[in-house]
Amino acid sequence: MNPMRSLLLFAILITGTFAFAQQKGAKLIKKTNGFSHPESVVFDQDREFVYISNIGEKKPGDGFISKTNLDGDVLELNWITNLNDPKGLLIQDDLLYVSDNTDLVIMDIETGSITSRIEVEGSKFLNDITADEEGNIYISDTGNSSIYKLQKDSDMVTQWLSTEELEFPNGLLVVDDHIYVAAWGKEEGGNLLKVSLETKEISKISRNPVGNLDGIQLNNDNNFYISDWATGDVFEIDRKGKSSKILTSEVSAGDILFHPDSGKMVLPMNRQNSVWWYQINE
Repeated sequence: MNPMRSLLLFAILITGTFAFAQQKGAKLIKKTNGFSHPESVVFDQDREFVYISNIGEKKPGDGFISKTNLDGDVLELNWITNLNDPKGLLIQDDLLYVSDNTDLVIMDIETGSITSRIEVEGSKFLNDITADEEGNIYISDTGNSSIYKLQKDSDMVTQWLSTEELEFPNGLLVVDDHIYVAAWGKEEGGNLLKVSLETKEISKISRNPVGNLDGIQLNNDNNFYISDWATGDVFEIDRKGKSSKILTSEVSAGDILFHPDSGKMVLPMNRQNSVWWYQINE
């Protein structure tokens, strides 16, 4: 064999081996304490703020929303108050939506005030929130294994789909024409699922139950980051169900945020009353 060709082949093999060995990982860069059972995190792209829902001590009216920057500095701990058990967060049209026990609460971001509360009839444990391209809003109900829907320009939330095939949904994320579901599961943990917005057909993506799934975010590779509340693990799962662990925190890692531009991941740590900030080596 030509010596130059041999050298080139060796270089390719070495490079390929190195690339294969590279794996995504995460470095804990900050812990921000002083919260009250934080549950969900959302990034306000227009204002570059991070909003965090705090469940509180489950006393009437002691839940609240905090405001920080992307570096984890608290700007207003008690930014919006008088909530009960706020969990999932969604920003749409300068409004902040939060699932609050069995209500959907709508808040004005500019004024930091509550504008309306919509009672979700028949719900038990409202959790995460997502929206489709048309502006329709979907809310998971982990308590009765359902998804509810707020039609665009409507003030009534109705049950969109209810079945144990949803595996008691927690995290929700609309991507294209599907809702992707991080399921809490029942006895053996939940899967990553997808539900057709058109037909409501449910499909499993993960090959085996992953855990008590909570947050779901899309990453820069068009795969999913999923948090497991019970273990504190965060996984990357691709569209074919292949899974790899990115990091392990502690029990009660909630509804995560991934910021694609900076590569930061934010974990609300419910039992620790803290929010942990990671740098992902994408």
